[in-house]
Amino acid sequence: MSARLRLREETRREHEQVDAAYAAFDLSSVRGYGDFLAAQARAFLPLEAAVERGGAGLLIDDWATRRRAELLRADLAGLGIGRVDELPPVEFSGAAAVLGAVYVLEGSRLGGAMLRRAVPRGAPVRFLGGEDNGPRWRALTGMLDERLASGPDLDSAIAAARSVFDCFRIAARTRLAA
Repeated sequence: MSARLRLREETRREHEQVDAAYAAFDLSSVRGYGDFLAAQARAFLPLEAAVERGGAGLLIDDWATRRRAELLRADLAGLGIGRVDELPPVEFSGAAAVLGAVYVLEGSRLGGAMLRRAVPRGAPVRFLGGEDNGPRWRALTGMLDERLASGPDLDSAIAAARSVFDCFRIAARTRLAA
């Protein structure tokens, strides 16, 4: 089984939990969309910083074009939302863990492109992604298939991906409870 398929299968439960948590946000209202972005930021900002510290720029040739923290901050500012309380910093140990985390962060871009349709017209949507998501995703998953061929590396990537999904789930539940 390829790395991409194993990552998808082994993190299916966590992915479904995150999808269920974020489905509770009303993206059709500016306030609901703002709450959604704030929850995303609570997890995404420290996670992207962690993969940067872990060497994503050395592992992924086009990493600089994949970074989205500034897009998220700009969208929040466009909605009048200032600083967001972030989850505590995390660390990813080793290249495989960084790649597992990036798998989830980049996968969220695919989901974001679908969510754009529900967002109020005129709301900032830079963070949610654009038209080139499909080719970028295929390039990333092809690279994951090449680099995560060994059992221990793939296990490390899966563990990291699960922890990233957990961060997003916690961030959503925390924002919804506020």
